[in-house]
Amino acid sequence: MALQPVDGTTKPSTDRAWLAEDWWAVLIGVTAVIAAVIAFRAGSSLAWFTVAPRTWSSFPELLTQYAQDGVRYAALGAVLLVLFTGAAKMMGLRAAPFAAAFVLIYLMSILILSVTAWRNARQLYLETPIIALVLGLVLANVTRLPAWLEPGLRVEFYIKIAVVLLGAGLPLPVILQAGPIAIVQASIASIVTFFIIYRVARFLDLDKRLGAMLAAGGSICGLSAVIAIAGAVRARREDISVATTIVVGWALVMIVLLPLLARAWYLSAGVGGAWIGTSEFADAAGFAAAQTFGSFTGTGGVSGTADQALWSYTLVKVVGRDMWIGIWAAVLSLVAVTRWEPKEQDGKIHLVQIWTRFPKFILGFAVASLLITWAADGHSFADFSIVTRPRLIEPIDTLRNWAFTFSFLSIGASLRIRKLAPVTGNAFVAFSVGVLVNLVLGFVLSSMVFGSYWNGIRP
Repeated sequence: MALQPVDGTTKPSTDRAWLAEDWWAVLIGVTAVIAAVIAFRAGSSLAWFTVAPRTWSSFPELLTQYAQDGVRYAALGAVLLVLFTGAAKMMGLRAAPFAAAFVLIYLMSILILSVTAWRNARQLYLETPIIALVLGLVLANVTRLPAWLEPGLRVEFYIKIAVVLLGAGLPLPVILQAGPIAIVQASIASIVTFFIIYRVARFLDLDKRLGAMLAAGGSICGLSAVIAIAGAVRARREDISVATTIVVGWALVMIVLLPLLARAWYLSAGVGGAWIGTSEFADAAGFAAAQTFGSFTGTGGVSGTADQALWSYTLVKVVGRDMWIGIWAAVLSLVAVTRWEPKEQDGKIHLVQIWTRFPKFILGFAVASLLITWAADGHSFADFSIVTRPRLIEPIDTLRNWAFTFSFLSIGASLRIRKLAPVTGNAFVAFSVGVLVNLVLGFVLSSMVFGSYWNGIRP
């Protein structure tokens, strides 16, 4: 069982299937956002429906949670099962095997999220991406997974839905609140890191499409960017596996490395959060690292508050860098069609392919942002923090966390360690150079160039 490619990245004849997955991700993600908006405008919330394990200290306490929330978990699972199975059938998959596989994935995801909700999990670096990936790897490489599970391991499908839901966390008030400093710092990091990784990859004779995926994964938002760019440039399935493995591996390393380095260098909460936002390239992993660093505040020379660390991270990474996913997808679609492929197709240029291959789930990302902006219209920024976010955005964030968990679990369960040899040293070197650039550039920008701004940041 291999990591599934972005459908249609190898043959133009599969365009229809590839578009179906994108559009179904948009439909499901935007539908969830619309439901949240309707509930919010009616004075209610999707909070009851978007259940997730809460912090617990003992197994009896966790079991009590399960007993109290059992109906909520069943309701959420049933709705996701119906939506995902229906989409899978429309994409040409057999409904029954997919449904059976998804039920197992959902149950395992409850277990994963329960572990990360343990009160001591953060101190042991038991974060959702790590646990999901490791559990999937163990299942795939220690045991023999049944063939019927494979249809449910739709890595790209879950990621695309998560990207659409990510747009709900970026309404215009939040983008405007970020201010020019956060946007400028994020843009510098995205542009510089992208071109350095890409140029190193080409210098090492890597395929330009693989170089583009590595560059996007290291400069924007990790796996989400890899999937978006893979469709935009029609990457080969083996290259998608290479890029995915490297990006996820480094993202997990950074969960542990970044908080420890920030504390060792006595960075303040605001500066450390901004540095993590500039250096980490995966939202879930970066948020985990920022949370861990925030827990160090007040001890060990780390000044400031945990909220400052999370807020500065959010402004740089979630607001500033994630916006570049659509920009790079559009640019690379254009470059691939007008510069790369004519050389491979006797000089013929098919401009319609720019739209055909543009990741449609990026449009869902934009629609989700606009919907939340409209729903929050008339609310002050103070209201946004204490009313709009908890009642409207946090339930959507919970759904996004479920989607990311499905994706990381599927990645682990789709990878065979003995088949990771195609992850060439050159690809690893190119991406690692970008990691180093992110670390150094992020430190200079966060602590030296804009240090006074991040030291004074307040949520």
